Amino acid sequence: MFNMFQLITKVFPHIEQISAKEAAARAATGEMVLVDVRSNAEVARFGKATNALHIELPYIRHKANRTGPHFEAALDPAKPIAIYCENGARSLMAARIMKKLGYEQVYNMGAFREWMNAKLPVEK
Repeated sequence: MFNMFQLITKVFPHIEQISAKEAAARAATGEMVLVDVRSNAEVARFGKATNALHIELPYIRHKANRTGPHFEAALDPAKPIAIYCENGARSLMAARIMKKLGYEQVYNMGAFREWMNAKLPVEK
């Protein structure tokens, strides 16, 4: 039986924040996977972080499910994962979904503009 705190924690697991600069540095060494959950149109218009894996938010549950037929092998559960979107809301949702699927090291990088403002590399 759950108490209220356990229920809230299960529904809304705590997600750590990570800066774009830290995520970029960790991804550059191969230690971390960057995931962009924006729409195809947003990525086409603005580009994405270099080497980021693009998985639109509606598909993250299927791609991150290690036992499902659509599992994306690049989502290595042993590696930390940093997720970003346009303003941070979708990336937080995606991070919570991944936590519920058993991923332990999931970070919300938040807004893609933080990546852009830090003048980090972008690919189209």
